[in-house]
Amino acid sequence: MRVIFGCGGTGGHLYPALAIAETIKKKEPDSEIIFIGSKKGLESEVVPKEGYVFKSIPTQGMQERDTALQKAVLSANVGISNLVGVAKSISIIRKFKPDAIIGTGGYVCFPILFAGELLGIPCYIHEQNAVPGRANKTLAKNAKKVFVGFKGAEERFGYPEKTIFTGNPVRSDFSNLNKEESRARLGIANDDFVVFAFGGSLGAKTINSIAVEYMDRIKNSSNRTLLFGTGRRFFDEIIDTCSNRGIIERDEKLNNDEQYYNNGKIRISGYINNMKDYVSAADLLISRAGALSLAESMMAGKPAIIVPIPNSVGNHQYYNAKAIKDVGGAFLVEESSLDLDDICEKIEYLANNPTSIKNMGEACRSLAPNNAAEKIYEEIKSDNA
Repeated sequence: MRVIFGCGGTGGHLYPALAIAETIKKKEPDSEIIFIGSKKGLESEVVPKEGYVFKSIPTQGMQERDTALQKAVLSANVGISNLVGVAKSISIIRKFKPDAIIGTGGYVCFPILFAGELLGIPCYIHEQNAVPGRANKTLAKNAKKVFVGFKGAEERFGYPEKTIFTGNPVRSDFSNLNKEESRARLGIANDDFVVFAFGGSLGAKTINSIAVEYMDRIKNSSNRTLLFGTGRRFFDEIIDTCSNRGIIERDEKLNNDEQYYNNGKIRISGYINNMKDYVSAADLLISRAGALSLAESMMAGKPAIIVPIPNSVGNHQYYNAKAIKDVGGAFLVEESSLDLDDICEKIEYLANNPTSIKNMGEACRSLAPNNAAEKIYEEIKSDNA
């Protein structure tokens, strides 16, 4: 099978594509796969490291602008950029001659799948969120099939005859986690209550404010550990804030964006390279409601405190989080009613109530996207049989 993946921008769009690619290569080792994305996106760095060919195209997404003139200029720039992106995608597709094109999100998907549809290549969409984005809704009309990560999203596309619930593909690393082994690798005591707070690859100020408040509470505790991913753009700011508040005293500097404090009980990182062990080692996660983060927490069976981004398209992060909250696997905290004291009290309640943690973890795991990548592979394979 020859497959092109179109994805980019964030790990939430990229890693599901890598999970599907991993499954295709496992099923058909002689498959040929290339990724198309933006040279400015995370994909340009990660994809080659994973051993796949990466090709970039020019593309640009819409962003909010204040004035009518600014909006008009942006719209013109986006239109020109995407036209060039379509032209370059057509050239790549003609040379590669794929059996299928799979888009997993990000504005870079639009010119790639649009080009594929123009050339009559079977195109597939995977929508990770409970509410589909604008580009995917537009592309769905001519797509061969649409795969969705959350139950109920089928109805929001408007094409029930070709929309299939698969769940969100998660890398195989997350399917066989062992808390004790992960803690041993990270040097964390088995009897500690471990919280892992992270705001995704870009970081999130709201999650960071929760983590700072919780650090203040546990700085003198002996049986609490906080793992904290700030996002690289916030790392220095967080270090300064914590130092100024007297929360941390530097014990060891590991590198430019990873530091340990309080004998390793507080670990602050700009970017988490070892997501698997961090999730596995944790008793509780604190995160936004990105589809990938939630899928990984479901696979790991980790309860969570989830704070959705309030201005996500179609409020999709709220509905992502609500799906887990409704089965009892998470606390959903809306940013408009954020209360740091209340959140810290929730954390301590869970720390002192292992039965509640266990029940929430089991509820979360009940939504795990088992075999999502394999389901997608089988659907595409059946179309190409």
